[in-house]
Amino acid sequence: MSAIGLERPASPTEQQDAAAPVLRALAICDLTDSTALINQLGDRRAAELLRRHDRLTRDLLQRHGGREIDKTDGFLMIFERPVQAVAFALDYQRRLGELGKQENVPLRARVGIHVGEIVLWKNSASDIGRGAKPVEAEGMVKPVAARLMSIARPGQILLSGVAYTLARRAHSEMGDYPALRWRAHGNYRFKGVPDPVQVYEVGEQDIAPFKPPAWTGKAHREIPWWRRPSTLVIEAAAAVAVIAVPAWVVLRSPPAIAFAQRDWVVVGDLKNLTSDSNFNESLQSAFRIGLEQSRYVNVLADLKARETLKLMQRDPDKTAIDREIGSEIAIRDGVRALILPSVAEIGGRVRVTAEVVDPRTQTTVYSESADGVGESSVLSSLDKVNAQLRVRLGEALASVTRESQPLEQVATKNLDALKAYSLGDKAYDKEDVKTALDFYEQAIKLDPGFARVYVRQSKTLSWIGRKADAWKALTSAELHTDRLSPRDILDLDAWKASLNGPQSVAIDKWKSLTLLYPDFLNAQGHYAYFLRQFANSYGLAAVAAATKCASPLSPSESYCHQLLGLLYLGNERYDDAFKQFVASDMKGSSTTADRARALAAKMQFAKAGEFLQHASSGSRWLDVEARMTPIAISLDQGRFEEARKQIADARNVAATFDAPLSNRFLGVEAGIAPLIGSDPRTKAGEYASAVVQELNQAAPASRVDSQLAVLFAAYLAAHAGNVPLAEDLLARVGPEPMSGEYLALAKLLQVVKAEIARMQGRPSEAIGLIKKNLDDSALCLAHVVLMEAYAANHDFAAARDEAKWLTQHRGRAYAEYAQGERLLPYNVVQTDLGWLSMAEFSARVGDKSEARTALEEFLRRWPSVENQSGVIGMRIRALRAELG
Repeated sequence: MSAIGLERPASPTEQQDAAAPVLRALAICDLTDSTALINQLGDRRAAELLRRHDRLTRDLLQRHGGREIDKTDGFLMIFERPVQAVAFALDYQRRLGELGKQENVPLRARVGIHVGEIVLWKNSASDIGRGAKPVEAEGMVKPVAARLMSIARPGQILLSGVAYTLARRAHSEMGDYPALRWRAHGNYRFKGVPDPVQVYEVGEQDIAPFKPPAWTGKAHREIPWWRRPSTLVIEAAAAVAVIAVPAWVVLRSPPAIAFAQRDWVVVGDLKNLTSDSNFNESLQSAFRIGLEQSRYVNVLADLKARETLKLMQRDPDKTAIDREIGSEIAIRDGVRALILPSVAEIGGRVRVTAEVVDPRTQTTVYSESADGVGESSVLSSLDKVNAQLRVRLGEALASVTRESQPLEQVATKNLDALKAYSLGDKAYDKEDVKTALDFYEQAIKLDPGFARVYVRQSKTLSWIGRKADAWKALTSAELHTDRLSPRDILDLDAWKASLNGPQSVAIDKWKSLTLLYPDFLNAQGHYAYFLRQFANSYGLAAVAAATKCASPLSPSESYCHQLLGLLYLGNERYDDAFKQFVASDMKGSSTTADRARALAAKMQFAKAGEFLQHASSGSRWLDVEARMTPIAISLDQGRFEEARKQIADARNVAATFDAPLSNRFLGVEAGIAPLIGSDPRTKAGEYASAVVQELNQAAPASRVDSQLAVLFAAYLAAHAGNVPLAEDLLARVGPEPMSGEYLALAKLLQVVKAEIARMQGRPSEAIGLIKKNLDDSALCLAHVVLMEAYAANHDFAAARDEAKWLTQHRGRAYAEYAQGERLLPYNVVQTDLGWLSMAEFSARVGDKSEARTALEEFLRRWPSVENQSGVIGMRIRALRAELG
């Protein structure tokens, strides 16, 4: 084999001429109805089945001398000879049927095989590192094979004429296929291919369909004119024309598309046929804003459409979403219709038109227009066209009238401001924050009442940590709520509560928004996010909302896969969490640190370390914040000196940003003081002084974070025996958490009160405080305090149960948010110490066998602590003496 990237290395001559064409057979296979399969089996079982399918395919490729070039929904493969490709395809169809019987699901695939010149080249190591395939293959043979595959029926193997001739001549080399049949299907015309292609089928009886291939918009059979059905019916048509034509004119129905409530549409790029360049960006945004007011029609986000263009290997910045491209996006994303807006000057009037296109046939099924005079009429015309389209798609006219406001009101009548807003959104989608903010500021100067811009500006500022400025932008938006649609008003209220408001109110507002607009996928993501962040909830509601947001139609799909992974991690579903993190990475986010957590929860520290070596978000601030993860993993392995150095380094780097970020790591150091040879009481006091100063200087938007830091300091002070300091810190926080509106604070407040009660000799009171609100959303720290309170109350059986809970919830310890994950390292340490506590309590209740087992498990985690002089070493030696 001499092709580049095949079984033997290329010769020096071949390496020098890596782009020289070579004659090869190319095969493309595609598993049919894979989406329905996933829906039928569920994500987990379907993923396992697809892994078995991929393994089967690659085994057959190796057996038949082929090479995998690419894989999406199917495989792109090259072979030295067509007979090898045919033998592979026959075995593949046979084995696929067997796999389907084993799994009790129908599995069938389509295969296309063609022969021709292919240009092969190897990508550089740097390109491969950035996601490129090792080997690229291009040439006319590729689209022809793809067309053959596209017209094949499920279970069918189609060959071009040249592939058939060469394979048939060598069929004796293929082995024993007693039921093998070959069949000719005639000449086909393929779009983009100048000459007709002879199409043949090969297969085994009872496996292959042996039916004429399907016709598509890009491939059809070539039939002589005298055999065409149209010729045969001309006379009959002429005979009835006198009756049929008038009847058709009177009774005809407009073209239709199978559109139902809450179906999705893709909005193509607006075609500007006028000389006014202001229309280029502004009307595109205006059209989307108008259509998004509907609860009947869902509009695919522009960001999502551009991401699909990347998957199509097209440059989003240079590719217009026209009829053909938009139809492909719609088909790939499962969207029902494509809408193509345009504006033109006709007879001195400005005409706005929108076509509804069926993406399967690329034909226009509806077209609506509205005319006006001059630039000032365009937004009014857009309103009319939008309303007409929504009615055509099945929405009730009363609903359109009731729910829609004029674009001049919900957007702006200033087209320059609209253009600046649109350009800002495009920059935001590319994560070019500075450019986005510049355009938003320009839009506000042009129209100070443009409320949508303030909301977008606020979200952008919050994203980069400028919470005070974000809050200011929201208060400006509130002055102009009459310029927002009903959905946007709800979004504003929810965002405001999230940024600086009662946490319970924020969650309720996001929940209401998801109920009223179930396909507003960003709202689903925010609801799941704040359930985890504010309420420490990892239950069904959070998982369901994150699952919806992780839809392929979501512009936040990547982040929502990450969020769903964290929720799964908090539910101890480590493998499912890891899969979601991988899915998030595939969609563009970097979740290497999250994957490290999922692996660490399974005690796979070596693999976790590999991911941490490459963990980077692209943001220095976020990367510093993410240092909690490697610190926690070091502590999880009993590497206390390494963790101490990591904490010191993180504090130094964090100090270059602000004191609150640096204080997070000071809190970690105070929490593990006994493990690193520091005095817990001294470290707790040092941390308390720092966070009190932070609270005194906190802006309103940062006050909740600072209050939580003070409460954690109060817990550490009480735990170290300095109850007066803990009570003083509790008083500084004030009454706000007690209202129950700040859920994370309220949860930690109860923990602190319980710890103070325990340290003051009132363990029963401590138990009552914790159990009063003990549910699945309780903090890990609540279980630590409850365990110690039970022990102080001499209820060692109950204390052992809490210790077991800690050992069994490593995922929750790694997933818990707690305002910046400041409790993450402390939580992880408690899951390890839980084994030592379980050993001690088991001994107290007389179960020495379980005590020895738990102690051995603890020492497996932290083998170095037994001989240390600290408190952990003392506990181990005392336990060994008790066990005898």
